[in-house]
Amino acid sequence: MKFSYAPSRINQLEEIMKIYSSAQQFMESLGNPQWGKGFLEEHDIREGILGGVLYSVNVGKEVAAVFSLLNFDENYVEIDGKWLTEGNYLAVHRVAVAEKFRRTGAAMYVLMEAAPEIAKKRGRTSLRIDTHIKNGPMLALLEKLQFSRCGTVTLLRDGSSRVAFEKIL
Repeated sequence: MKFSYAPSRINQLEEIMKIYSSAQQFMESLGNPQWGKGFLEEHDIREGILGGVLYSVNVGKEVAAVFSLLNFDENYVEIDGKWLTEGNYLAVHRVAVAEKFRRTGAAMYVLMEAAPEIAKKRGRTSLRIDTHIKNGPMLALLEKLQFSRCGTVTLLRDGSSRVAFEKIL
């Protein structure tokens, strides 16, 4: 499958909302409360698009996956553990794959090609990402892609904890 990526566009808002809604339901079906009710409202997605931090992975004209990239994440300042680098990272967040494109390599494309390429263009030396301990699919993917488990971070918004990973590029 031929994937490409680009900054998300406002005319993709409805399609992106459906992807996140489907991903949230999928997580819940696996017993993962990571994206509970009220997470990722339409205004959050709109702000991500307009702020230039939300990206779409495309197959032709269809959005196969979405993800956010942040130059800094305040949740990563404190870690119960140790990061691999001193902080020249790009944070990957909100990775979600459209139901039709699950198990096609779309999430792998995000973490192996799209995010690293953008990070290198921005002069970053690593990628950081966190996920819920019950997010089995993402934990397995991060392990497969040789991200290093660095410890646990506590989210400032609600005090919940996430398993934190980093990969040097």
